[in-house]
Amino acid sequence: MMREEIVIKPEQDGAKRVVLMVNGEEASWCWIVPFTIRVGCATVRMGGIGGVETKPEHRLKGYARRVLWRAVEEMSVGDAGITMLYGIRDFYHRFGYVTAGPEYWLFLYNVQAQSPLPAGWSVREFTAQDLSAVQRIYEEATALSTGVAVRSAQSPVWHRLLETPGSYPQDECWVAVSPAGEIEGYLWRARWCWSIRYILEPEFPNALCFGEAFALTSGAASALLAFCRQRAQEEGKDEALLPVPPDTVLANTARFTDCRMVQMYSANGNSMVRLLDAFWLLKALEPELSRQARLAGSIETRELTLCTDAGEATLRVSAEGVVVTAEAEGLRDRVMLPQGTLARMALGFAPARVLCAQLSTPLPAEVVALLEKLFPVRFGHMYLPDRY
Repeated sequence: MMREEIVIKPEQDGAKRVVLMVNGEEASWCWIVPFTIRVGCATVRMGGIGGVETKPEHRLKGYARRVLWRAVEEMSVGDAGITMLYGIRDFYHRFGYVTAGPEYWLFLYNVQAQSPLPAGWSVREFTAQDLSAVQRIYEEATALSTGVAVRSAQSPVWHRLLETPGSYPQDECWVAVSPAGEIEGYLWRARWCWSIRYILEPEFPNALCFGEAFALTSGAASALLAFCRQRAQEEGKDEALLPVPPDTVLANTARFTDCRMVQMYSANGNSMVRLLDAFWLLKALEPELSRQARLAGSIETRELTLCTDAGEATLRVSAEGVVVTAEAEGLRDRVMLPQGTLARMALGFAPARVLCAQLSTPLPAEVVALLEKLFPVRFGHMYLPDRY
C-alpha cells in the first residue's frame, strides 16, 4: 500500500523544504526562502518559492500542486505579508500568484566605438578590502527601491563576492574609483547565478551579461558604462547587458549613450507575487504609506478598510501619515479587493486606477484617487545574486 505524507524540513539560514514523501522517499518538493525586501522606505517580510521539482517517475500525479498549497499554508502562519517566485508560464497562477513586474534589461550597443572613461576616473578589480565600500553602495543605491533584498553584512551574497576570484570562470567584479580616490560604484558579472548561466547568457549569446551594477554618481555610472563597452569588445561581444531598472543612476546616465532599455512582461510567469496576509503586508508598509500621504500634500482624512481573500486591514489616513490597524471601521468604507490586486498595488505594478479598472465591481472615484496617492507606480526589481 502506497504511503504519502508531506513534511517540512528545516534548512540553513531559515529556509525550509516542503517535501512530499512516498513510501519514505522524497517524490516532490519546493523550497521556502525567507527574505526581507524594500518597498520605498518600508521593509516587508517575503517568502520566496524556489527549487520546485518532482521526480520524473512521480510526475502527472498532482504532487507539485499539493506541495505548493502546503507551502502557501506554511508561509501564511508566519509574519510574511507576501510570497514571490520566478516561475514558468501558465502554472503558478493556479495557486493565486500574479505577475509582479517585468524584467529590466539595459543593452549597451555600438561597443566598437571608442569608450574612454571620464577624466580622472578609473575602474579596477575588486579586492576583499573593498567589501565595506561595496556594501555601502548597495545600501545607499537601494534605500528607496522596491523589490530589492535587504542584505546583512553576513549575507551569503557577500560571501559569494569574496569568493569571486576563481569561484567561477570569468566571475569578475570591478569598482569605479573617483578622481578623489573614493569608490562610488561597482560592476559584478556574478556568473555563478542561475539567472546568468541558464537564462541571460543562453538567450543573449552576443551580449556580455552582468548580474549586478550600481553607481552613486553620474561620474561613476559613466565610468562603469564605458568599461562595460570595453569588456564587451575584448570578449568579442556585440553588446553589454545590465539587468537594472530604468530609475537607477546607471540607466539614467546610459540615456546619453548608445543604448536601449527593455521591459519584458509575462502574463503568467517570471516574477510573480501572492498575498499571504493583508494586515501583515499593510502594517509593514505603514512607513512608506505615511511617506506617500505626506508627499501628496493635501489628502483627505478618512478610514478605509481593505478586504481581501487573504485577510483585511484598516488604513487611518491623514496628511500626517497612515496608521494601519486590524480593526474594521464600518461598512461604508469597506473596499473589496482580490488578493493579487492588493499585492500588485503594494509593489507598484501599475497605476492604482488601472488595477481598479480590472475589478468586476467599480470602486468609488474618491477611493481610487486615494489608493493612487498611497500606492504609486514603482520599478520593482530583485538583483540576480539574490534570486532563488
